[in-house]
Amino acid sequence: MSNKVNVTIDGKALQFDVGTTILDAAKTLGVEIPTLCHNDKLSHYAGCWVCTVEQKSGRGGMVPSCSTKLENGMVVELENKKVQESRKASLDLLLSDHFGDCYAPCNQKGCPANIDIQGFLFLESRGMYKEAANLIREKVPFPNVLGRVCPRPCEEVCRRQKVDKAVLIGIQKRYIAEMERLEGGPYLPKPPKKSTGKKVTIIGAGPAGLSAAYYLRLQGHEVTMYERHPKHGGMLRYGIPYYRLPEDVMDLEGDAIINQLGVTIHYNTEVGKSIGFEEIIQNSDAVLLSVGASRATPMGIKGEDLPGVFSGIDLLEKLAKYEPVDIGKRVVVAGGGSTAMDAARAAVRLGAKATIVYRRTEKEMPAHHAEVRDAYDEGVDIQVLTNPTKIEKSGKGLKITCVKMELSEPDESGRRRPVVVAGSEFSIEADSIIMAIGQKTDFSFVKNKAVNKWGLFDTKGNSYQTTVDPKLFVAGDCYNGPDLAVRAVADARKAAQSINQFLTGKEVVGEESRFSSYPGDLGTLPPEMFAAFKAGSRKEIDLLPVTKRMGNFNEVEQNCTKAEMTTEAKRCLECGCNVVDICLLKKHSQDYQADQKLFEGARRTFKTDYSHEKIKIETHKCINCSACVRACEEVKKCNILGNTGRGFSTRIAPMMNMPLGKTHCDGCEECVNVCPTAGVRISRDIYLTNSHG
Repeated sequence: MSNKVNVTIDGKALQFDVGTTILDAAKTLGVEIPTLCHNDKLSHYAGCWVCTVEQKSGRGGMVPSCSTKLENGMVVELENKKVQESRKASLDLLLSDHFGDCYAPCNQKGCPANIDIQGFLFLESRGMYKEAANLIREKVPFPNVLGRVCPRPCEEVCRRQKVDKAVLIGIQKRYIAEMERLEGGPYLPKPPKKSTGKKVTIIGAGPAGLSAAYYLRLQGHEVTMYERHPKHGGMLRYGIPYYRLPEDVMDLEGDAIINQLGVTIHYNTEVGKSIGFEEIIQNSDAVLLSVGASRATPMGIKGEDLPGVFSGIDLLEKLAKYEPVDIGKRVVVAGGGSTAMDAARAAVRLGAKATIVYRRTEKEMPAHHAEVRDAYDEGVDIQVLTNPTKIEKSGKGLKITCVKMELSEPDESGRRRPVVVAGSEFSIEADSIIMAIGQKTDFSFVKNKAVNKWGLFDTKGNSYQTTVDPKLFVAGDCYNGPDLAVRAVADARKAAQSINQFLTGKEVVGEESRFSSYPGDLGTLPPEMFAAFKAGSRKEIDLLPVTKRMGNFNEVEQNCTKAEMTTEAKRCLECGCNVVDICLLKKHSQDYQADQKLFEGARRTFKTDYSHEKIKIETHKCINCSACVRACEEVKKCNILGNTGRGFSTRIAPMMNMPLGKTHCDGCEECVNVCPTAGVRISRDIYLTNSHG
């Protein structure tokens, strides 16, 4: 009797030993088939059906490759459309009963740059500041800068709010960077020693330009930057006053990128004047446009070109350059965004009485609520539902005429438009008027490259590669228009990935989107998720007393102590999966573009067993593959874990539903080693100790 079987796999006649499974045969052929419930150390289970292939012989159909043995004459296709659809369907079903986060909501939903907030808070709370700073730099190279200027959208989705208040996240980046600074930092990773020989030119050394330079140098490309100002920083330096972002902080982190990574930068060099754009295109393998939105948007009202009328961004730039500014004692600022708040607060520091006029309500102001609060505290008069209509000379100063507004009934989109209140016209006398209603990017130096109706370049998908020239990429304000600095940095990182793909001859698709399991928004989560946490107090940021802010640009937000920051970092609930990088369910769901919401309905809820000092069970993440049960029985020869219930309600639990810590489990980790979802895992502190010795 022959000990071989003859089969056809993917159209090829092949021979294997009797008893070989389709999965094992695929491995010898170099074909990777996804598996979840299968492990070479355990008996076949075929519970998840993620490893299906199509059997074309006999009765045919989809079969699990992990447990189906080859037979004489069998015809199998390992990869085809039906196989792909079958695997995706299995993953869709498994995800419909999976209650857990791949990434914490602060990372996935809140942070535009997807910074691993949970990770750096964990490291920070254990005094590992250098490691925490480097973890932040995987996504953004400016922890100190962004720790000061980011409006902290991450805190808005923080689940700690279900216990007491959101974790104070934003300033933690600043604190980590300052602690690293005390140790001699910033410590940037070294770029590859071997240069790719590819030359990238970046126009604009603001947050997007410097970030792109950082990631491109780490990939081994040569980077040359052109900056029209005498220093780097762009809108971070010339659009944000020093009372929010001290210039030495911008110097520190910008200089680190340029000097430590070997970036060539030409200051006081305006493209289009000092050097031609076409010359740059011809002498570069790729070009990134990352100039900031530094051109003020006009209101289009009479008199805005009169002497004494400034743009907010021009005022802030003059202050950043220590140039003399004469705004008088009475200043009116038009606008409700960050630039308007900064201009008004700067005017107060220069000794003026500042009034802000804004045509909508305070609720609609684009400025962050903390900026509005600080403006009020510093004596700025904010008049909402007020719209300027014209500016005239008045004696030795100016007169700005305004009308009162009211919000209309909601339109079809639910938006309420401001409309003029009849007979509400009034005037405000001022020495100077600052217009800060918006900004846009100046692309006048780019010849023969048309922009779209929004004044931006069209791009290919999410690649940041322009449609007008494959060598030309955009990021930051050049891509989104005026936006958050953290989003500009995120854009730059993704654009750098696309540029790297372009330079290495790969398809330019940009940064791969991440699959993330998500149990739901704050209002939908069950109370048992938060029952184990005791309510406490949040550390609020200490501010420089108002009396000490006048006549200077000293930083308003103050440092926190080590004890305060450590306590605050430990308030993190650690919502995200601690082993997301090795989770097979996440990997396969991303590969097959699985949809967690396709089969919506009743699903398991949150349940944990943290009674064991080493092994943690998170039943809500389990997919009932029973790998842990089989490992306990077959490898360890114990019967500690088993299945409870039947059908859809089946759950993995210790014997007699006892807490694991009450059983004779010795923490051998065999169950952890075979779990594909981190439903069974080791304590994170033990994992950290093992990882760092």
